Amino acid sequence: GNAAFSRHLSYIHREGTERDGSKGVMYDRSEEEISAREFNHRAREDERQFRLIVSPEDAHSMEDLKAFTRKLMDQAERDLGTKLDWVAVNHHDTAHTHVHVIVRGGSKRNGELFIDRKYITQGLRNRAEEIVTRELGQKHWREIAADRSREAERDAYTSLDRELERGVVDGRLELEGPATALD
Repeated sequence: GNAAFSRHLSYIHREGTERDGSKGVMYDRSEEEISAREFNHRAREDERQFRLIVSPEDAHSMEDLKAFTRKLMDQAERDLGTKLDWVAVNHHDTAHTHVHVIVRGGSKRNGELFIDRKYITQGLRNRAEEIVTRELGQKHWREIAADRSREAERDAYTSLDRELERGVVDGRLELEGPATALD
């Protein structure tokens, strides 16, 4: 409900999320700073919302995380064929810089927004990767190998886990030797 929505806005907008430890700045497609109260007011009749966390692995190397987020959400609008009402806040308070994005889901009276789960989990991820690659360029094989090695040490669900899941057939994973030196 609206109370949970308001609490989530407060959480992503809280003190300590900016690089200097100050309060997170909420922005949207065109405004550099938007009021949480204003967004919450627009969304007061919404029956759902989409809460996304976008965490480019090279966020620390990116020039402008707001511009990246705006490009990503603009691409999402083109992909979905509709204008989205969203806000975002960049978080620099963890080892991995990330962006919280909230997309309004609408209501029966004002029109509902439905986004396929597969687009959220895979489509947006692919679009984000494309934008980062255009900005930073292709990774070199040594960077990829180092990233995969670090990822193998993480106590979390990673792209390595997703790769293993894709290889499972009838509950079995058949391992083969590496096809290339990078593998």
